[in-house]
Amino acid sequence: MSKKANPTIIGLFFAIGLVLAVTGLLIFSSRSLFHPQHKTIVYFNASLKGLNPGAPVKFRGVTIGSVVDILIRHNQAATDFSMPVVIAIDKKLAQLKADEQLRIGDKANLDQVIGQGLRARLDSESLVTGVLYVALDIIPDAAPPTFHQIKPEYQEIPSVTSDLQQLMASVAHLNLQGLSEKLGGILTHVDLILSQLDMPAINAGVTNLLGSANHVVTAPDLTNSLTSLRRTLDQADVLVRHVDDRVDPLIDSATNTLSDARKTLANLSVGLQNISDLVGPDSAVRPGLAQALEELGSASRSVADLAELLKRDPNALLVGKKSRKELP
Repeated sequence: MSKKANPTIIGLFFAIGLVLAVTGLLIFSSRSLFHPQHKTIVYFNASLKGLNPGAPVKFRGVTIGSVVDILIRHNQAATDFSMPVVIAIDKKLAQLKADEQLRIGDKANLDQVIGQGLRARLDSESLVTGVLYVALDIIPDAAPPTFHQIKPEYQEIPSVTSDLQQLMASVAHLNLQGLSEKLGGILTHVDLILSQLDMPAINAGVTNLLGSANHVVTAPDLTNSLTSLRRTLDQADVLVRHVDDRVDPLIDSATNTLSDARKTLANLSVGLQNISDLVGPDSAVRPGLAQALEELGSASRSVADLAELLKRDPNALLVGKKSRKELP
């Protein structure tokens, strides 16, 4: 006989499930409740393969939002084939991370930042997986912005081509078939050249060359020459050290001699300067020196007269000088 279900237990499980559902809803929607989102549109002129809804939107590597929707066409001209992507940017997070630089929702501020070079591009999360995300950055030298909306529905951020897209476009335009054919022709030509080579003769020549080289290297004359060269280099090293030991004292002696000569010339220069000052026109001792020279001249003349007198009269020192009347 089956046991009857307890309504109390069923009600309790139902209440717990309801509480868990409400809690999960609050947790997953807390960002939307407490962080207002602002939707913006970006038109990319490239393939959106690898970009999925929910992909991050990053400003210089910092996540500030996510991709909301990926469209084929939206509010654009018939000849415009750019791919629109709607992104949601967290206003508070953008202002906090970008230091008030991205005041999303303020059209005047957004237009100003776009004028400064704010652009969106597609970047790869991983080259292996090919997963893309939307990257925002300020490019000072960016080209003038191009807008695609016919009617202003969203605030629009202009886009630029990323380096990865340019690389993929270059690879896509490569003529791989032509390159393959050219490479095949080069390999065929190389194979033809190699087949025409006389490999046995080349091997024999290389073997003879190696044998000759080995004979030259192991020859006694070369070994003796190397030994003599080593001995000569050792002797030259000894001679250089000996000369170096001799040169240093000679250099010191010459340096001392030059120093003494320099001092002697300096003293001589001072002595000449003193003599020049002594006999110069403005010297204080020059008049006395001239008078002394005149007196010395007079004394010299007196000595000459005395010598002449003694020559005529040797007895003059004994009897004195004779008067003119006594002279014979």
